Amino acid sequence: MIENFLSLPTFIMCAVAILIGAGISIVALLIIRKKLNWESFQENHEVGGFLFNALGLIYAVLIAFVVYATWEEYDSAKVYCENEANVLQDLFLDSEGLPESSQLPIKEKIIEYMRSVIDQDWPLLSIEEANPESRKILTELFGLYTGMDSLKTDKQKIYFAESLSKLNQIAEFRRLRILSSQSHVPAIIWTVIIIGSLTSIGFSLFFGTRSLAVQASMTSLFAMTNAIVILMILALDHPFTGDIGIDPDAFEQILNYLQDYLSK
Repeated sequence: MIENFLSLPTFIMCAVAILIGAGISIVALLIIRKKLNWESFQENHEVGGFLFNALGLIYAVLIAFVVYATWEEYDSAKVYCENEANVLQDLFLDSEGLPESSQLPIKEKIIEYMRSVIDQDWPLLSIEEANPESRKILTELFGLYTGMDSLKTDKQKIYFAESLSKLNQIAEFRRLRILSSQSHVPAIIWTVIIIGSLTSIGFSLFFGTRSLAVQASMTSLFAMTNAIVILMILALDHPFTGDIGIDPDAFEQILNYLQDYLSK
């Protein structure tokens, strides 16, 4: 369900978050204003304001920490994708230092793997799943190297050793890419964020102003800000989903280059 919501256009997601946040806060404010006289809150403004500032500080520190952590995870996921694509290109070019009989099968298998990553891995990453087909192709690529027994020159042996090192890097970056597609914010942190947001919004309802419209505007703006911040954390915690999700551009650019290179 979360993945379906995050797959919506960013404008619609923000609009939904704003409407829900503002709607809930205004309804809660109307209920409180109906039950209690706003003037009864005035005598508690001084103490309430001090406590509200303390609560806001604690909540702000928590949000800043979570936003930083999720942004770091998002940026790392992007780096894993770029590194995997770059090493695949290096592996493709290094294959020319291997025995001629092995060059074309290796190049074709690398291109097949990249196509599988673009066409099949990416839709699955958005729902936090791995693609067994690309893993199978990568295993077959390993098999092309482990089955190679016709290394005759020192040059071929050097290229073979370098290629095995790069192949291991590709497997590592693939694993890290898949792991980075999974959400990293623990349930306990989400619980604290939600409770902190609801507490801060609820606390703001007990500051009375003569004008209901003014207080409703301030409260709804505060709730909307909380809703958008939570939405941002949720989106960053799913780096391959939605408009802001990481796309396979790095793989597509290198795949086009390798296909042109192979056709020459």
